[in-house]
Amino acid sequence: MRTLIRSAQATLRIAAAALAIALTSVQPAPADEDKTVVFVCLHGVVNSQMAAAYFNKAAQQRGLRFRAVSRGIDLYRSVPVRVQDGLALDGLEAANTPQQLTIDDLAAADQVVAFDQIPAERHGQADVTYWSGIPLGIDDYESARDQIVRSIDALIPTLAAATEPAGDKTHLQLETKILLGDVRGRIDHLAVDLKRQRLFVAELGNDSVGVVDLAARSLLRTITGLSEPQGVGYEPSTDTLYVANARDGSVRLYDANAYKAIGRIELGNDADNIRIDAAAKRVIVGYGDGGLAVVDPSTRTKVRSLPLRAHPESFQLQPDSGRIFVNLPDARAVAVVDVASGKQLTSWPLDKGGNFAMAIDHERSRVLLAYRSPAELAAFSTDGKAIAATGTCGDADDLFVDAKRGRIYVSCGGGYVDVFEIDGAAYRLIARLPTATGARTSLFVPEMDRLFVAVRAGPAGPAAIWVFKPMP
Repeated sequence: MRTLIRSAQATLRIAAAALAIALTSVQPAPADEDKTVVFVCLHGVVNSQMAAAYFNKAAQQRGLRFRAVSRGIDLYRSVPVRVQDGLALDGLEAANTPQQLTIDDLAAADQVVAFDQIPAERHGQADVTYWSGIPLGIDDYESARDQIVRSIDALIPTLAAATEPAGDKTHLQLETKILLGDVRGRIDHLAVDLKRQRLFVAELGNDSVGVVDLAARSLLRTITGLSEPQGVGYEPSTDTLYVANARDGSVRLYDANAYKAIGRIELGNDADNIRIDAAAKRVIVGYGDGGLAVVDPSTRTKVRSLPLRAHPESFQLQPDSGRIFVNLPDARAVAVVDVASGKQLTSWPLDKGGNFAMAIDHERSRVLLAYRSPAELAAFSTDGKAIAATGTCGDADDLFVDAKRGRIYVSCGGGYVDVFEIDGAAYRLIARLPTATGARTSLFVPEMDRLFVAVRAGPAGPAAIWVFKPMP
């Protein structure tokens, strides 16, 4: 009799285990049910279990309709006692019984986050975000937990945006993420070669420039050996890529087909933003304690310097007037320079600070600024008269006009892109899309109808270009 009872108990345990596995298998969620996040680590019993447990707690607290599960690349059959005890101290338990990662898991998931590299043959077409650099929880539970929780806090706004009603999220649609490889540190400005559909990415903290094939949605190559590249520009008449370097003040030139070095211009120090005046066939570079260098692309030499009273940040050309509007945040001013004479025509004093980002609305003859202190979008007439001002996201570094839709896009290091609608003299915020902390540089390309946002490596994943499609 005892043998029969033990046999029956064993059968029940096996059935219960099978039922638990069935209940935690990933299935596509109907529209009115929770969506699924799959966390993956090597054995599926340490970091992925921790992440799934803490994510589910955070999602429940915030009313987010996502449920997380844990999976292992090479499965280990039990969750270590150290991990179980650590979770228990926070009032949690393992998210599910240890399970092997399958291609079906990846295909059915709404979000996949991995701590270890998923083999290519099991990766399929899934879009995987990697959280690298987090210690193994069994070795240092507290440190791993704290980093995982911070990463979850950064992930949740993106997932929350995905669950908003369609009418609230159609202004910019995240189309894809193009990984930039092993790129660390700050990313600065972007430029595009429309002929080849290639995007250039100034990877300042990595001393490199990434070359992205936009048609293939992949990294084509990386130009290394640079010196804190800040500005990039593609000059079409000579088929040349220009790269401005902050550390040594050089502007380096590359053939835009093979990306071989073909020249170098020394500006002294802090070479920064680059603008291409394609009609006049000249390249303009901001640099130093106050100057714009005018470069003749045919001779690859600097032909003129336009002096300024502080270091120039974003500046914009007005080709029909021959004027350049220049942000001087250290002077709290906008300088207006005449290219032909090389003289400063006027200067607008500003009552706010951090005027790094600028754009010109050519259709309305307005100059737009994004301040950092306080965070504000401001519009001026081209003679400096204030038109409008409204709050925007923090740490803005790029600002663009979508003339087709009458919109403004502001990218901010605070982790957002703000979308404004132009309504006469007013600017109305119509969307705030989460990106990632530090993602403050971007490029809107009207010819491709896409906004490219540079996201540095961090809690949101590895360094990448996030591609947004304006809607409708």
